[in-house]
Amino acid sequence: MSNLWGIVFKKELKDLFRDRKTVIMSVVLPLVLFPLLFGLIGKGVKSTTEKVTKEVKIAYVGGESSFKKFLSNVPNIKLIETKDYQEEVRKGSVYLAVVVEEDFDKKLAQDKMSDIKIIYDSESTNSQTALDVVEDIINKYKDEIVKRRLEARGIDVSILNPIDIKNEPIDKEKANQGALILTMLLPLYLIIYAITGPMAAAVDLGAGEKERGTLEPLLTTQASRMQLLFGKLLAISVMGIIGTTSSLTGLYIAFKYSMDFMGDVGLNISIGSLILIGITAIILNMIFAAVELAISIYARSFKEAQTYLSPVTIIGMIVAYGTYMMDVKSASTIMFNIPLANVSLIIKEFIIGIYNPVHIAITFAWALVYIIAAILFARYMFSKEEVVFRT
Repeated sequence: MSNLWGIVFKKELKDLFRDRKTVIMSVVLPLVLFPLLFGLIGKGVKSTTEKVTKEVKIAYVGGESSFKKFLSNVPNIKLIETKDYQEEVRKGSVYLAVVVEEDFDKKLAQDKMSDIKIIYDSESTNSQTALDVVEDIINKYKDEIVKRRLEARGIDVSILNPIDIKNEPIDKEKANQGALILTMLLPLYLIIYAITGPMAAAVDLGAGEKERGTLEPLLTTQASRMQLLFGKLLAISVMGIIGTTSSLTGLYIAFKYSMDFMGDVGLNISIGSLILIGITAIILNMIFAAVELAISIYARSFKEAQTYLSPVTIIGMIVAYGTYMMDVKSASTIMFNIPLANVSLIIKEFIIGIYNPVHIAITFAWALVYIIAAILFARYMFSKEEVVFRT
């Protein structure tokens, strides 16, 4: 009798894996979706940037000037003469227009300020990309003019740059963009996946069984309701952990091979940090598996369960986004007493190699409380006849 929950667990897990929809939604889709999604985004951004920068089509408006000559000598710039330059920019025939004053060179010769107006389309990606390119060219041209003016007066150009800024991180071996990006994204995704990962299985093993009429025969077996509960809960938790792992694997593949537009984001996380993050992810999945099973048991139907579970996702996302930009190094100990926020912050600490025993103890103690409370909630729902047999 004591191992009946294990038999229930194996039975429920086997049933879940037989359901192609659950396997596809929980395992296959996250593994394929993220590399595909970010791959398309990366290729799209890269393609647009390469297309624009390869030949920047500019409508030049104004007379002959030294700036026009300067532009003409830039390899990837193509100057186009047009009268209705605004319409050309609007249609996308040119990426933007450069309007230069007629007395441009005369003002420069007199050491006066001259204007260059850039007309661009704020709704066009090509135009926005070209704007960055042209602004960079204009800045180089301005530097040349300043250099000539100073040299004409016998002044060293370096006088304009009295301070040389050198950025040097405290820990050079840890300095990488990947860790910063991961401290923002990983806690967010772990919380979201911990909510969504077990959801399909929870709905299927609770409201789904009630709707199919298979829950009543299960209740007539030798297994007690607590054994049925723990068997189902463990199966849902396993599916949630598999779903979370699949999602994070897909995300890792996307970061590693598909996100060309983010450049090189080196990353170095210790084995200890990975183990602690993994334990945190398992705890999160167990908490939400119990809560979602309880709600699913309460619901009359599959559809009703999905409706009830929607707010759980929204609440989790609000808390996760609330700590998205938070610097964990300046977070107070009080923050580690806030549900889900403490989990997000502790994951941030693990990523950057901080192992604060007080923060870990507080977060894991609260996590234990959440798990016990969630299981008791599920047990209460499972023991109520009017709840189990609501249809």
